[in-house]
Parts: sequence; C-alpha cells; structure tokens
Amino acid sequence: MRQEFILLRCMVATLFVSTLPALAQQPQKINDVEKNVEKGQETSTQPSVPFQVAANDLKVVRLEPLVIKGQNLTISKNQPFSVHVFDKDFIAERQVANLEQLFRETAGMEVRYLGYGSVASSINLRGFAGGGHGGDIGFVIDGIPLNEASSHADGYADMSVVIPLEINAMRIFKGPVSALYGNFNRAGVVALETRRSGKYAELDVRGGSFGTVDLQAAAGGKFYGVDFNAAVQNFTTNGFRPQSDANRQTGSLSAGYNFTDKTRFTIAGRAHTGEANTASVITQDQYDNRHNRSAFFAKNPNVQNDGTDKDLYTIRGDLSHAITPQITAALFGYATTQTFRRSFTRLTNATTWQQRQEDYDRDVLGFGLNVNGKHNFLFKPLTWVLGAERYEEKTLYKYADALNNGQFTPTTLTAGVNGGSGTLNRNLKTNYISLFAQTEWVLNPYFRPSFGIRRDFIDGECDRRGLETRTGASAQCGKMENFDITTPKFGFRSTLWPGLLEARLSVADGFALPSDAAKFTPGIGVKPTTFRQLELGFTLTPGSMLIIDVAHYQIESKNEVALPNPALLDYVNVGKTKRIGTEAEIRFMPAQWFEATAAISNFNSRITETLPNQAYLLGADVVGMPKFMATFTGTVRPIPGMAITAIGRIFGRYPINLPTATATQAYYDGYETVDIIASYEPRSQPWNMRGRYFVQVFNLTDARYASSAGITSGSRTYNPAAPLTVLGGISFKF
Repeated sequence: MRQEFILLRCMVATLFVSTLPALAQQPQKINDVEKNVEKGQETSTQPSVPFQVAANDLKVVRLEPLVIKGQNLTISKNQPFSVHVFDKDFIAERQVANLEQLFRETAGMEVRYLGYGSVASSINLRGFAGGGHGGDIGFVIDGIPLNEASSHADGYADMSVVIPLEINAMRIFKGPVSALYGNFNRAGVVALETRRSGKYAELDVRGGSFGTVDLQAAAGGKFYGVDFNAAVQNFTTNGFRPQSDANRQTGSLSAGYNFTDKTRFTIAGRAHTGEANTASVITQDQYDNRHNRSAFFAKNPNVQNDGTDKDLYTIRGDLSHAITPQITAALFGYATTQTFRRSFTRLTNATTWQQRQEDYDRDVLGFGLNVNGKHNFLFKPLTWVLGAERYEEKTLYKYADALNNGQFTPTTLTAGVNGGSGTLNRNLKTNYISLFAQTEWVLNPYFRPSFGIRRDFIDGECDRRGLETRTGASAQCGKMENFDITTPKFGFRSTLWPGLLEARLSVADGFALPSDAAKFTPGIGVKPTTFRQLELGFTLTPGSMLIIDVAHYQIESKNEVALPNPALLDYVNVGKTKRIGTEAEIRFMPAQWFEATAAISNFNSRITETLPNQAYLLGADVVGMPKFMATFTGTVRPIPGMAITAIGRIFGRYPINLPTATATQAYYDGYETVDIIASYEPRSQPWNMRGRYFVQVFNLTDARYASSAGITSGSRTYNPAAPLTVLGGISFKF
C-alpha cells in the first residue's frame, strides 16, 4: 500500500512542477470550447472519425471547460460495450424532478421506489437489484463517486442531491466495463457530467397533485474571464399518503478560469438539505384491499413518527494542464461532509412492530491525478488515460432499535425481546487507493480494440465509541482486512457493414467487498466477490428511420460470502450466481411528426452454487429481479410546437425472498403503467424567450400496485406506488 501511495505523490509532484511555468504567465482570454454530446438517448453505436493531429493544432492548445478522467473515452463511439446516453435536451424534455425517473427508458433498468422521502430507491440493472440503496451500481458526478461506503448500505447513493437542470449529459455504462470506476460497478455505472461553460438561463416550474411543487433554475455565463455555472432546486410535496410530506433544497455553483491556453482551474461546490416524514410499508391485508383507495394508502396504526433528515455539502477543485497538444493532465481534490438521520417502523415478527433509528455523520477527503492522451500509434489513432486516486471516508454510525417515537426504551438497552437488536455506536473508516489505465485504438474499421485495467487497494477499521448493546455477527467491530483487487477489461468494436451493421464484443471483471458485518469481523480471511461479464452486441441502422441495438450478456460471480454458523463468525467464500440476459433498444422515426421507441429486456438470474447444507438455494432466482421488463414510448407532433408522448411500462413478476428448507420462493406479480406528457412551445414569443408549457399525467389508469415488495420477518409487506398524478408547468429559456 505504501508503494502505491508514494507513486501517487510522485505523479502529483510531476504535474505541479510542469504547471509552474504556465501559472507564471499573464492570464489570457480565450474562446470557449464546447464539447459535443450525443443527442437524445442514443446507444453508443457509430465509429468516431479517426483522430488526426493537424499542423495548426501543434501551435495552440485550447482546454475543454473541464477535463475529467477519461473524458475522451467516456464519449467515444468506439466503446466495445453498451452505453446509454441522455443529454441535457432530452432531460429538459422529460421534465423530471429526479434523474432516476429516466432510468426506466434504458433497457434492463428500473427503479423500485421505496416511498421514503430523502431515502435512495433500489435500482435494477443487468440482473442486479441493489443499485442506489445498495452497492450494485456506481454513481459518479464529474468523475467523483456519489456512493457511500458505510451509509445505511454498502454503496448507498442518493440521486436527489443532483439537480436535473444542471446536467449536461448522463451516461449509463452497463456492467463492470470501465476501468475508470472500481467498487460498486458490478451492474454498471451512472456517470453524470455537469455544465461547466456556455451562456444560458433556464427556469422550470411545475406543480399539481398532492401539493407537489418543483422549481429548478440554472444559469451560466462568463464574467471577467471566469466561467460561472449555477443551479438551484426546491422540491416539496404533501405526499399521496398520510405522513409522507417531503421537501428538499439543492444548490450547485462552479467557477472556471483559464490561466493560459494550457492551464485551467475550476472550483465547484454543492449544498443539499432534505427532510421527509415516512408512512412506512403496508401489510398483506391492506394490499388485498386495494380496491378501497383510503385503506390501500393508509398508514398502519403501528407506524410511529418515522422520517428522514439529510444535509450534504461538497467542494471540489480541478487543475488541468496541457503538457503537449496531445497530452492533458488533470489534478483534483475533493471533500464532503454529510449528516443523515433515518427512523423506520417495521415488523420484527408476525405481530410486533418496532422503530429503529440510524444516524450517519460522514466525511470524505479525496484527491487524484489522471493523464489523458491522443496519439497516432503505428499511424492509427490511439486514445488513452492513466490515473491514480486516493479517498478516505469516515462515518460516525449510531443505530438504535425498539424505540418509542425516537426515544430509548428498556428493550432498546437490553438488546430487545421482540426481535429488537439493541444499539451500535462506532466509527467506521475506509481507505481507497486506485490505479487505472484504459485505451482505445482505431486500428481499422473491422478491429478497434479497447483495453483497461484497474487495481484497487482498500483497507479500513471500526472503533467503538460508546455503549453498544447489540450482539452477534452483525455487531462485530475491528480492523478490516487489506484488499488488493485487480480487474481487467478487454473488448473490440467492428464495422461489419459501413453505415449498416456494427458489432461489439467485450469481457470485463468487477468486484464487491464483503458486507460491513463480514469485513469488520476481526481475523476473517474472506476475499471480495468477483464478477465477470461477457457481452456481444449488434447495432443495425438500415436507414435514417430505424435504429436497432441488441446486446446479449452473461455475468457470473464467484466467491460469494456466506456465514455457515452465526455463532462461530466463520465467514467463507462459498457461492456463485449466473445472470444471462438479452436487451434490445429500438428507435423508429418514419416521419417528423411521429417517433416510437422500445426498450426490452429478458433475464435469467439464478444461484448456481451455495453451502452444502443449503441445497434448496440451488437454482433459486435472484431476489428483486423479474424475467421481463419493457418500456414503450410513442411521440406525435400534430402541429408545430406541440408534442404528445405516451410511455408504457411493464415490470414482470419477481421473487421477493429466497427459499428455505421448508418453503419455496415467494413472488410479486409486477405491474404495468402508462404515463402521458404533452407540451406546447409557441412559435412567436417576446423578448427572445422560449417558453414551453407542459402537462404530465403519471399512472394514467390509476393502477393500485406496489413500487416495491418484500418479506419482513416472515410477513409480506408492500410500498404503495403513487396513484393517478397530474402535474403542469412551464419551462423558460432566456
């Protein structure tokens, strides 16, 4: 570990020394360079124009508004794996309060809303069901991770801290395919890129059912040579259930300045606060009575004063320098501080409800260096990135169960007699050092290979800081084992028929650390769980009217972590899973007034190896994953300036628990929904302003279903989805 840290320090020192001459020069005014972003929701399908170094380019280097790690690779059309892109225009057209509302328009992805304000949802992707509320999906904003190492769940990530109007592009990498990101990427990575340049002013206002009001504003411009970009959001709702009101406020600001044509400094900050009350889950009796609206959405009388409270503040600085016309280095430093409190009432046995409370005070410090390059290697374009990062994350964690409206009871302090699990009060620390490299080489149209490799060094510790009455496997607290994980990636893209047929093939490794309960148990020697994805994809473009993208993949895991005997704390690496799926995205545009898309997925996610005494798990379906998902959209434009879009969603039957020696798996039947979005933008508008009026109708058929379902202490529980919801508003661009 020490050698890698010394290497990182040397790389930082090299960048600093190479930058000193540039910093000594007088500031110069240069033109902005806007980065082109794929339009709409295209999948990465077409080869880019081969990179060539022109003679004029050798004289002056003009930096991008912000150089982040692997920037040229993340937007490349030569990527040998599936990437789904949403740009700022598409995001604005869908008029969302949270970016996760767009995930359902990606094949193989869905959000299972938990119904708790200021609490992250569970997100499905590629046969995994623990994104967002767990660690199956990585989330990054301008290259910085949003995932939290020890905040409610390993890899927890809350998308509500991001303002949709501030985003320039959102890219969804499917599977552990990118070497730029490490832990929490086994199902994929959601990479967010904010606006960092340009002159604009935008305002979105909408409101409607259940007292919902969403206000977003964003602006950018240049003042005295400094690029400023700012965004704010205020969202509030009374909720569609009793005790389900929520509000959040978020602001972001960045400022970037070019010291010279070669050197740029950017500083950015973010502030977020959110509060919500929670009505918790409903029981099987309530769900069976869903024809009665008031009964279905009612709060169970056993639910206490549950709620959440979150505050988050971040600051980041970036220094980028063009070492040569072909090589750019970028250094960043990052810090965040966050508090998060959550209380939640749930069943702890067939008849008893108990309230638990969790508190997290989280601080993160990180810095890193990456070098991006473009060259002609053997007369063929080569794009590459080398990088190193260091993160330190500390969390003060407090847990208490068997509370009475937030207050301790004798049951809390005695570890509970009705399913309670006492208290925890501890400091958790996780350290990451990561080295990565990735490259793409446009050797010829038929063979455009890509190679990446990443090495992660992870350690940490747990220290008790107060009274803890919880006992057992989940209460262990000690030094984490040192983990050293290498994950290679390889693939290539091929133009089989220019302008008609593209093919891609890739193999990529990813990993998952053992859970907190396992990795903080002293003396254990379990390894991380590893994942290998093999993907084959084709993109067919028979004309300007039709695009068809199909991907078939297989993801196999090994070294799943199990606890054969909780009394002995003998964690072992036993267990395998296999996920096989096919995804198809189709876009049909026969005329300017009509467009249709389809995102269809078929999965088979099963357990293939387990402990000898748990043979009943063999062949069981992975919890939370259906075998079929589909989203169909159709847009008509009957008159100039008007658009009407219908979105239909099918989320198939899925398992909500694992089988036992005496009981088979339980399933939830899934759901089907229809949403409508209608908008109108008048041709003639005053003051060079563009105003767009819109109406959104969600759950058009007023279906009564659960956005998430599960088994809690042996009883079925459900999170009711929102009924028919109507919102209207206006969007201004000045």
